[in-house]
Amino acid sequence: MQDGEEQGNTKPMRGESEPLLGRRASSVSRASQLLPKQLTTRHAFAVLVTLQIGSGIFASPAQVDHNVPSPGAALLVWVLGGLLSWAGAASFAELGTALPLNGGMQEYLRHVYGDTMAFLMAWIYIMAAKPSAMAIQSIVIAESFASIASRPLSEWLLKLIAVVAFVAMVILNSISTRTTLRLSESFTGIKILTVVLIVVGGLTAVIVHFVDPDSHLSGGTDWYTKNWFGTRAPAPEGDPVDWTSISGWERYGHYSAAIYGGLWAYDGWDNANVVASEIRDPGRALPRAIKVAMIVVLCSYELVNVAYYILLPWDTMSSSDAVAVVAVTTVFGRWAGIIISILVALACAGSITSNVFTVGRLAVAASQRHYLPAFFSKRGLPKLLKRSPAQTPIPEPDSSDDAPFYANILVLIVTLVYILTGSFRALVTFVGMAMWVFYVSTVAGLLILRRREPQLHRPYKPIIVLPVTFVVVGVLVIVRSAIFAPIQSGVLAGLLVVGALISQFRHR
Repeated sequence: MQDGEEQGNTKPMRGESEPLLGRRASSVSRASQLLPKQLTTRHAFAVLVTLQIGSGIFASPAQVDHNVPSPGAALLVWVLGGLLSWAGAASFAELGTALPLNGGMQEYLRHVYGDTMAFLMAWIYIMAAKPSAMAIQSIVIAESFASIASRPLSEWLLKLIAVVAFVAMVILNSISTRTTLRLSESFTGIKILTVVLIVVGGLTAVIVHFVDPDSHLSGGTDWYTKNWFGTRAPAPEGDPVDWTSISGWERYGHYSAAIYGGLWAYDGWDNANVVASEIRDPGRALPRAIKVAMIVVLCSYELVNVAYYILLPWDTMSSSDAVAVVAVTTVFGRWAGIIISILVALACAGSITSNVFTVGRLAVAASQRHYLPAFFSKRGLPKLLKRSPAQTPIPEPDSSDDAPFYANILVLIVTLVYILTGSFRALVTFVGMAMWVFYVSTVAGLLILRRREPQLHRPYKPIIVLPVTFVVVGVLVIVRSAIFAPIQSGVLAGLLVVGALISQFRHR
């Protein structure tokens, strides 16, 4: 590593002595250096795309549409969400290349604020944020199966399908890093295919309209008969919103909720940094992967939402969380809806794969920092689950026996609790709040580091306006969430208090 990075890793933390910290930091640095450099720009791109294109783009459009006065405003919200995520990704790229250690945000927060803040991030992410996010993906998989069933499924049967789907993903991700990378690349293709099919469906409806306006394949009529930026009447379903009479404060609340839904769909842009120490030439590969992935995702989300508004009547856009399935089924029939349902389920499975991949390594890094028991830093399958040497050739040292099996088991148990007890809407709000508290804290830390450690080697350094914009808008999102979602914010505050108490107990 560069000299600046080595110095950063041995900086004293509040409440710890220099020798103790030096030993801990050195051990983590050595552990990171020993990891095989298996990841390329292509792999990092695949991780980012598979994380971002998941259930969000197929479910969040309903929340965005409900909280804006027109389809044109909804499309602008999706652009704003993409640009804000891009600003965050660029900021994280600077931190990831300056401090390329497994653990991502955990390591950046430790370096800037000290051990307690890093512990809180690891505590919230491993025990709440990431498991909740994977629970959401699992629930969407179950609902995708329900949408193609011949009869309604009970709530507990849906929970069982979600549990089975998640357990299968954890098992596949516990074989080896190479297996996970292959899965990630395969799911990337499936997700992009799903997006392309929806966009092609919208384009087909447009072409059919000009050839035969009376054809049922021409989609809805609103897209060519109404003003895309005209303020619409209150929605006939759900809570009506009269945009001509609401106050500025209420309008701010609705727009914040819309942006929040868009940000949930984009979430995942930070995760390539979690495995920065396993990326070859991170100074070049990581920023390039983030840039290309954000362009692909932003353009995909805009085109998909345009297709939704072409295929569906506008007053039904916000009535279902399964917008993709409803849109395709309405225009092209049940069999087309079944195909999209299957593809959406596979897209969510891909997001689970990438989430298990990153949170498992986050747990390993937390264990190496003594935030979790050392048991969770072990890699490879237990001996009881391995075949004897006589049954299989000796594996390549850099391709197998390196998955964080024990950390994955921890993630499995915690996520199953959220699957069995949570709902889609409640979990989405909770996950977003938990993540953005640390997103904003981390990017604010970047600004602190630029002033405090200007000599730190930074292979990639975005213009200052990007992190500043991210922090300002992020604070507004957090404040809005705390005011309008008091239950979720109360739970998050309680977890932070418990984490702080545990952190203080650790230092005694």
